[in-house]
Amino acid sequence: MGNTLVGGNDDPVTTKITERGKSYQQQVVFAASGMKGLRATMEDKHLYANELRVQGANEPLSDHSLFAVFDGHGGDFTSGYAAENFLNVLAKQPAMKQYALLPKTGADSRSDVAGVQLIRQALDGVFAQLDILLREEQQQKNDAIDNRPHTQDPNDESMFNGNNAQTYEHSGSTCVLVLLTPSHMIGCNAGDSRAVLRRAGHTLPLSFDHKPSEVSEKDRITEAGGYVKARRVDGDLAVSRALGDFVYKANEGLPANKQKVVPNPDFVIYPRMLEEDEFMILACDGIWDVASSKQCSDFVQQLLVEGESDLGVICEEALDTCLERNSKDNMTILIVGLPGMKTANSAVQFQNALVGRRAHRMRQQFAQHLGIVSPLPELKGDPVSAPMAAPHPGTNASPQGDDGFSSHMQNTIAPQMVTA
Repeated sequence: MGNTLVGGNDDPVTTKITERGKSYQQQVVFAASGMKGLRATMEDKHLYANELRVQGANEPLSDHSLFAVFDGHGGDFTSGYAAENFLNVLAKQPAMKQYALLPKTGADSRSDVAGVQLIRQALDGVFAQLDILLREEQQQKNDAIDNRPHTQDPNDESMFNGNNAQTYEHSGSTCVLVLLTPSHMIGCNAGDSRAVLRRAGHTLPLSFDHKPSEVSEKDRITEAGGYVKARRVDGDLAVSRALGDFVYKANEGLPANKQKVVPNPDFVIYPRMLEEDEFMILACDGIWDVASSKQCSDFVQQLLVEGESDLGVICEEALDTCLERNSKDNMTILIVGLPGMKTANSAVQFQNALVGRRAHRMRQQFAQHLGIVSPLPELKGDPVSAPMAAPHPGTNASPQGDDGFSSHMQNTIAPQMVTA
């Protein structure tokens, strides 16, 4: 997130930073790409690790990996701090040390309920501790501003401009992550960044958005002395859970999990199905504002079947397509290819499809520049902020015109999800 560029739709910054990686042991490939878009600053961050260190353990968990996207707002301090410190805080969690001591398989092992619960407990602890550390860091930054010597020249505006600007730190950030173990994938999020899993052709949620207008979130906000207006906390903040945002966590009579905005994550947990699990997508709301979960999943799969094998290129195509659909936010997308990912064999088929796709986009952009056609209408995704009741097994019918979470939840076999 960030302030909108002055020039509006004519001035998107389309330069992308794209990274790629793989883990041979875990049989996963991944890529992430970010673009400033129509914002003046880039406030998104992302994180990936193909092994997890645990303090006190003899060796890292080399068969585990973690992927995360952080969508900052009000500045990039919170998202940057969280991305930089997340793994260190996780490594120090007592529950992670307990988990590392468990056997890999069997009863009461890492792959059993006991192991999954320890990881959930550790991630809960990371979000809580990061918020405590962030409050201290932000307070130090603000104290430094208060204690900074004032200029003797009343006409000297240097402290209010550029790098010397006296700006109080009040930023926040969402966080969505997926932790992969050999037996489970554990989705964890606070805010409206989102993760989805494509399994056997179906799109399944790995997170649920936290919006202030949801009943449970709105009740907590109201009980903490706030209100929801225009679907925003106190008419301002568009998410009801986030790291930072301490102006909404100022009620000293309430614990951290009862404030207007809370850092507490929710979890969606699946046992892994190596042959059916195709890929995961993690992205900020700059993607989901203009594409539903199914649309984004189908888009990635379409490029794969056209022959593209470079997930970094697919990430970049997704960003360009969302900008074309009038996304006005920073955009970051992270795609993780799993062992069951389906690709095509024809490179020629892909080259023809990709060249055609990009040529069409360039023609449309040129026509828009000349005022010949209007931009594509802005599309909205289908965020869901609370788990829905699972349908009766075997139900496959989709509501007419519904291409978001709702239709694909009907393809979810309830026993596959571990109750969180």
